[in-house]
Amino acid sequence: MLKFIILEGYTLELEMKRLTPSSLYVKTAGRLDMDSAVDYGTKIKDFVEDNNITDLTLDFEDITFISSFGLKVILEIYQIMNDPGVIRINNANEQIKNSFHMVGFEKFIKINA
Repeated sequence: MLKFIILEGYTLELEMKRLTPSSLYVKTAGRLDMDSAVDYGTKIKDFVEDNNITDLTLDFEDITFISSFGLKVILEIYQIMNDPGVIRINNANEQIKNSFHMVGFEKFIKINA
């Protein structure tokens, strides 16, 4: 398991675990906002590209907020995944689920309870 602390003590913690050669599980805690989204996206995009990840699960149980910057990073991650890439958002709170629905992400991202 790889663990990164992005802006320690400020906004976001990230743990990544490779489940199979093509699948990655990412547990995130904190706020996915303007201050953390770029570093968050860079860490995940680099791993996805370098390891040909086609199945990505983002566990948002401990995400308290997502901004438009965070949504943009999720879209960028989806765009660089190999076809047919799958992204799952697990354990998001209702506010975060609503943010994904408002921008239409449920068309290409699986949003689970």
